[in-house]
Amino acid sequence: MARDAARQHLVVAVLSILLLSLLGAPPLAEVSAAPRPAAPPTPLTALEANWAAPDGNQFNQNYNPQNVINSSDAQDLGLYWVFPLPYHPIALASVLGGLGVDTAPLIVDGVVYAVTQSGWVYALNAANGQVIWYDLLPILPNSTAGQTGAGTFALHLHDGAEAFTTTLFGDTPTYWVAAPDHKVYAMNALDGAYELNFTIYTGLGMIAGSNPNTQYSAYGTSQLVIDQQRGVLITSMLSSSSNNAARCFYRGWNIFVTPPVPLWTSYCSPPQPGGGLPLDPNWDLEQVVNMTGAEIFYPGPAYDGGGTMPGTAVVNLKTLPPAVLNATLYNDWGYAPQSAHCATLDSGGSPGAVGAGWGAPWLIDEKTGVAYVNTGNKGPYTGECQPGPDLWASSVLALNDTTGQWIWGFQTSAHDEWDFDCSWQQVLGNETVGGVETEVLWKTCKNGYLYELDAATGNMIWAWTPPQDIMARCQYCFMHDPLNRTQMTEFFFNPSLADTLMYPSEFAGFENEFAYSPALNYIFTASQNVPALEHYIPFLNASGYGKANGFGAIAVAATAKNLDNSTVEAVNASTGQMLWTHFIPSEGYRGGLTTSGNVVYATLSSGDIQMINAQTGALIKDFYIGGPLNVLPSIGATSSGQMEVVFPITAGGVTWGRNVPGDIVALTLEIPLVTTTTLTTTAVSTVSTTIVSSVTTTAPSPPTTGVLVYGMVGVAVVFIVVAGYLALKLRKKPS
Repeated sequence: MARDAARQHLVVAVLSILLLSLLGAPPLAEVSAAPRPAAPPTPLTALEANWAAPDGNQFNQNYNPQNVINSSDAQDLGLYWVFPLPYHPIALASVLGGLGVDTAPLIVDGVVYAVTQSGWVYALNAANGQVIWYDLLPILPNSTAGQTGAGTFALHLHDGAEAFTTTLFGDTPTYWVAAPDHKVYAMNALDGAYELNFTIYTGLGMIAGSNPNTQYSAYGTSQLVIDQQRGVLITSMLSSSSNNAARCFYRGWNIFVTPPVPLWTSYCSPPQPGGGLPLDPNWDLEQVVNMTGAEIFYPGPAYDGGGTMPGTAVVNLKTLPPAVLNATLYNDWGYAPQSAHCATLDSGGSPGAVGAGWGAPWLIDEKTGVAYVNTGNKGPYTGECQPGPDLWASSVLALNDTTGQWIWGFQTSAHDEWDFDCSWQQVLGNETVGGVETEVLWKTCKNGYLYELDAATGNMIWAWTPPQDIMARCQYCFMHDPLNRTQMTEFFFNPSLADTLMYPSEFAGFENEFAYSPALNYIFTASQNVPALEHYIPFLNASGYGKANGFGAIAVAATAKNLDNSTVEAVNASTGQMLWTHFIPSEGYRGGLTTSGNVVYATLSSGDIQMINAQTGALIKDFYIGGPLNVLPSIGATSSGQMEVVFPITAGGVTWGRNVPGDIVALTLEIPLVTTTTLTTTAVSTVSTTIVSSVTTTAPSPPTTGVLVYGMVGVAVVFIVVAGYLALKLRKKPS
């Protein structure tokens, strides 16, 4: 009933807009630069007012310490403004990729910053959604031409593709974007002028010494993380999930100079056949010897969830006898020597590889100069010609951001045959461990486990997975023992090679971002059940081996698909014990969670934003927005100190598609009355689009912008696409 009433209310508003247009209501004037409102008389702290990093703060916690919007008043949140986004630029119409914003918007000093997957960059006044400046990044379909091995060019960004700095370029506030054209753009946050842009792709020979037949996938590859204090920026590339993937690496850049220059390149897999470097079957062994810590997670067959086994569910490579370590890691990836059978399959090339992690920000602790990064799953998923744990696939690693020296590695799934990559974010915090205050790192992976690691050594403190009545696990979906040679040479996760219902599947486990509340010392996760019936695909020749992953999902019975669901869990960060759960039926969970003011915000593909009491798990409010929500919310303030919750409506995430470009939405507690309604249609750069934009403002000062205004008081507002979008006339940033 509430949704029907909201729809009727909105239809009345839209009809009113159209009627005013027909009656000759004059369009608003061209958008001009928006002056920044005066500073609030009693300003919030910087951490409360800003969401200055993709995951809220420098520790990736998806947390804001404000308490204005809290568990007592969050039910009063209402629509504040909506900013509609344009379609692809005409020049990129033929390029594959998502639409709209698929990263959490940043909120800094009363300005909302966002980048679309096709390269539109916006700085919006957080008070009303007015455009302060905008830019279209110079991305073209041939942007990666000549980059051998660059893979298919696609428009796809996730959290971690943007950053904000304040101390570089003469203390200029700067908005950074790692774009799909393999370039990094740094833009003056005040007016959008470029500070620098440079390519992170300088050829396979220089980056990774990979075979020219291998490739980096452009799909979701671009990430960056910045140490302002040391002037270091770290980038990488994501490899495809088949055997022709390029060698895993991370690269550090000196950004104290213009243009930036490479400082170091550190590899997370061995030299590949045909890559121009000597093959080294002892590469893994050398890595372990030179690291402070090196562990592989192996919970054992009895470790089936619902509890923890502190310190016991790992194989510590540093303490293995030399003969055992050698037998476990020698020629781990199968590069040299290869069996005659494998050499026939891959024509003497690479039998498999791994790339950098994706989906959410990497992390730098500027106190210590340590960067925490992660890796994807090995490719191909099957393991016929990779006779080992495939170090360091599906892992989280720490390195010295000045030298690139690896410090420690923690592998979460040895010989990963499920696509259980360990992408998405990692989070720093502090816990008392054995009576000692310890910096810890928390990490979730698609294998369905949450880990607490010692941030200095990488040693596991505890691990937790939801019990099977929350997240089901098939009999073949448990991690492998790296010391078991049978498992390390297994072809398919079901040894019989029969079609098998896999759960957690390649689509499930934890494939999203979690949140941590320092106030409660709780971690909030969102597990999901999305089973998939997998079919083994044998590699019969080199052509097949280079183009397939080794298995593929086939039609799943309706009874199995009815299992799709998600659960939000609260976990005690000290002990790894589950405290409460909140069930979400009928859909998997994508994007991430945000926590603030004793509230956990969960954005759903169904178009709902659910507000959950962070202490009890009770649902505070289900706010139906009406468009797919697959990105975590950002929480910050306008320049006058009014707190708001900002998030994109996007067609990305679970609801893959190119249907609509989506919107940026702001919610607040103080919903003002409608003051003006106007209709305008114009062209944006080379794109002629139609946009409906709704913004509410406080009387008697209506906005002097080209956006349309309507307001709702105490009503869940549904944003419905009606006959396309009406164009917003924007002010181009200074040239």
